[in-house]
Amino acid sequence: MPILWILCSWESTYYAAHLIRTWWSKFVLFVCGCWYKIAWGKPIDKKQNYVVVFNHTSHLDIILMLPILYPMFVRFIGKAELSKIPLFGKFFRSIDISVKREDADDAQRAFRRADADLNLGHSIAIAPEGGTSKNPPQLRNFKSGAFRLAINHQVPVLVVTFFDNWKIMPSNGQPKGPHWGRVKIHAPIETKGMTINDFELLSKQVRNLIQSDLERVYPNEMKS
Repeated sequence: MPILWILCSWESTYYAAHLIRTWWSKFVLFVCGCWYKIAWGKPIDKKQNYVVVFNHTSHLDIILMLPILYPMFVRFIGKAELSKIPLFGKFFRSIDISVKREDADDAQRAFRRADADLNLGHSIAIAPEGGTSKNPPQLRNFKSGAFRLAINHQVPVLVVTFFDNWKIMPSNGQPKGPHWGRVKIHAPIETKGMTINDFELLSKQVRNLIQSDLERVYPNEMKS
């Protein structure tokens, strides 16, 4: 913790802090008995920067995202409340980007910083639902920010589907015991040539991908 605290104090050492927190997350997942199986739609170039989007059903999502995308340098956009969590909150006050969801000015600040990070070649991860699902595995409506970012910077969208996190660590309940978690990482969706007028089409395409994944695995739950 002291080492992470120091490394999170300067922009020049953020990448080192990111690598340490990635290995920390691997250790935590292993000790807690949370193992994962990854299905790849297509091998990805981890030197490329992306806008990473995912279905958000659990606090486990971000912890699991770190090792499956390693060694990519990913900065998360998340709610400001996360910055109050010990250690984890330090990341959201430095490496990552916290945003007050009901504050339009703060949201603009957060997306300006995301713009700067994408220009530097970093990847940005954001849950387009804007928060955890209230009735997982069902999806909430998608917000436009992630897709506008991707189109503005002409970077690919990397779609991640988490199948089991809502059962392993419910956002409003008690964590389960040891469990295998399934993850699907789709082939990146290219945005080159798209204009800002295409963001709704891109959003619908991404939502349909995740929706179809979940309907295949949880047909009954997705109908309720």
